Amino acid sequence: MKAKIVLIRHGMTQGNQEHRYVGTTDEGLLPESVEDLRGMQEFWQKQVPMNGRTVADSVHDEIEIVPGKITCEQYSEKNENKNQVVYVSPYLRAKQTADILFPDAGKVEIAEFAECRFGEFEYKNYAELNGNPDYQRYIDSGGTTAFPGGETKAGFTDRVMRGFEKVFVDAESREGQKRLRCDVSSRIETAHTSLSDTIIIVAHGGTIMALMDQLSEPHKDYFDWQVKPGEGIAGWLEATADGMQIVSYEKMKLPHGMKNGA
Repeated sequence: MKAKIVLIRHGMTQGNQEHRYVGTTDEGLLPESVEDLRGMQEFWQKQVPMNGRTVADSVHDEIEIVPGKITCEQYSEKNENKNQVVYVSPYLRAKQTADILFPDAGKVEIAEFAECRFGEFEYKNYAELNGNPDYQRYIDSGGTTAFPGGETKAGFTDRVMRGFEKVFVDAESREGQKRLRCDVSSRIETAHTSLSDTIIIVAHGGTIMALMDQLSEPHKDYFDWQVKPGEGIAGWLEATADGMQIVSYEKMKLPHGMKNGA
């Protein structure tokens, strides 16, 4: 199975602006970030075909029409964006971002996509933590030890991946329902070549880092996947009996002159 996938970090919050560890603090977007995201809506929607893809283009001409059914193109045109969903973190900053960028899409909250639990470091920044022996131990470990009273990187990553498995199952289920309503050839149906909708995830910097650390191919490490508020990553998810990976990926940087609050 193959599907286009887009991972987007939420817009700027007060804590982000002050370079704080913003995990469980459920703060909303800055007013100026809301305006910036509205300006990004067209940019992101161009990266995400809203029901614009049917089955894999390479086998498009082999679709056979079954009496009483309509083509996937006709089904998509009829339903416009009603079938597209955005998988979103339960925190306000992510939900606001998803609503601004994709106002017509359905939203599915994935609890496991919440940002890392930073424990005693929550909502503190470097200036406030400098000299703290626990913080120094965390820095010396390369970010692998647990945040005091919080999560380890490994534990956080495992949690996020459990959430991604839920996304994958849900996306396949939705595709199955769509295929009952529009025509595809039996060979394509059996092969399950491609999802017709893009998998869109709007979450946090840490969530994106965890996903790409586990799924990127060629592989890049956790801290290589930092993205700015309002930016993200696009690629293709490939799922086989051996597992899942994201290939042909690229960081989606905003066009010159477009703000991201950084």
